[in-house]
Amino acid sequence: MKLYSALILLMFTIASGALAAPQKSASKASEAPAPKPPAIEPNAAKVPDAPSVVVVTRAVAEVGDRIITSREVRISDAIEQALTGKPPGPDGFRVLSGLERTFPGEVTAVLDEWIVSLEAKSLSSQPPTRIDLASAVKGVQEFWVGKPAWTQLEVSPEELREVVERKLVAKDFERLKSDPELSPVSDDDALAYFRKNRLRFGSLPFSTFKDSIKAFLVKSQTERRLAEWRDVLRRKYRARNFIAG
Repeated sequence: MKLYSALILLMFTIASGALAAPQKSASKASEAPAPKPPAIEPNAAKVPDAPSVVVVTRAVAEVGDRIITSREVRISDAIEQALTGKPPGPDGFRVLSGLERTFPGEVTAVLDEWIVSLEAKSLSSQPPTRIDLASAVKGVQEFWVGKPAWTQLEVSPEELREVVERKLVAKDFERLKSDPELSPVSDDDALAYFRKNRLRFGSLPFSTFKDSIKAFLVKSQTERRLAEWRDVLRRKYRARNFIAG
């Protein structure tokens, strides 16, 4: 009887141990620490950030189907500085950035060059001679040689020649349209202006101011006539300034 009881107790102990073992293993598994992320080596190469987008030019105007960019306006201004021999400013020679408050006016100036040169060519106006054009191109190159502001524009020889030629054609044609003989002013016209603005001239006689009044009237009429002419050409060639106020 005692032997039988001992066997039963032994079997119960073995069964209890078998049931407890899995629970203990599960408990240890739940208490195991989470795996750590792989360490980054100090000299490991980093993945570069996505490059930011930089706008180097933008559409600012159009003439017919031709789009004019801000870069073209900047190039035109730089060439104009060279052709007119503009002296450097306090910061030296510089090219427009396109962010100046005066930039819309520069865009209009380029538009006017385009429409005047187109009109001149449509009327078979005399183009600049090869000597004049080559000399002007060379002058621009010498003016900007070694200056980073110009180099950064990356102006090709063909582009430089095209812009210089357009400027020369426009200037020559406007010079013809500005002929004082196209805006005659008589002595009677000057006298009428003198009488209308008598208080501005004090007590001195008309003869004292006659020539200066006539020159002033010629200039005023010429500028007005040119402005009206440009307005006609802007409509004719569908010129539009995108950034004009």
